[in-house]
Amino acid sequence: MKLKRKSRLYISIIVVQAIIILMLIGGFFYFKENRISKNENPSISTSEYPFGIDISHYQGEIDWEEVQTSHHPIRFVFVRATMGSNGLDKRFNRNWINVKAYNYIRGAYHYYRPNENSTEQFENFKAVVQLEKGDFFPVLDVEKESKFGRDNLREGVLNWLRLAEAEYGCKPIIYTGLKFYQHVLKGYVDDYPLWIAAYSGKHRVKDVDWSFHQFTDAVRVNGIESTVDGNDFNGNLSELENYRLSE
Repeated sequence: MKLKRKSRLYISIIVVQAIIILMLIGGFFYFKENRISKNENPSISTSEYPFGIDISHYQGEIDWEEVQTSHHPIRFVFVRATMGSNGLDKRFNRNWINVKAYNYIRGAYHYYRPNENSTEQFENFKAVVQLEKGDFFPVLDVEKESKFGRDNLREGVLNWLRLAEAEYGCKPIIYTGLKFYQHVLKGYVDDYPLWIAAYSGKHRVKDVDWSFHQFTDAVRVNGIESTVDGNDFNGNLSELENYRLSE
């Protein structure tokens, strides 16, 4: 009798342990699948505009398989490539390859250092970024004043844009903040597509002929540990083709 009781007790312990192990395994995979999904905020990207994000090494190592599960309607991704006359975003190459591999429209941007030579800055971008058919036009990110004055800044920015236009046969996109555009660049770069950073709603850009609008820096996306910028395109998907290289 005691032997039977021990056997039943032993079997019960084994069964309980097996159940616990199965629950732990199931919980692990459930957590893996949902650990970031629970934190996503897809309502932030719900609008009538095609939506995309922009990334740099500040987002760390991105799990692109996880990004594919995002509830955000991501259509395009801009990737920081270069900075100044000799800077290279340390995650550009990997991000650049993966954005295309996972079938997002990709674009590369150069961060303009206002106190460095603009021709050397363009040569840096050109040497690093190999644009292909279907990629967005090159992007110049201008955010800061120059110690050499605004006229010098504007001259350098226009030089970079003209060199890019000659190289790629298209009008580059220029990214800048709303106030910086209004006070420094307005009237000088209006022949180029504008990507304007202005948060707190579309009313901020109602008086600007914008092509892209960076409207938030608080998007949470599966596979990306940090928050990321969210951007709208001012048009439909067919019109978005007008900003991509055709050759």
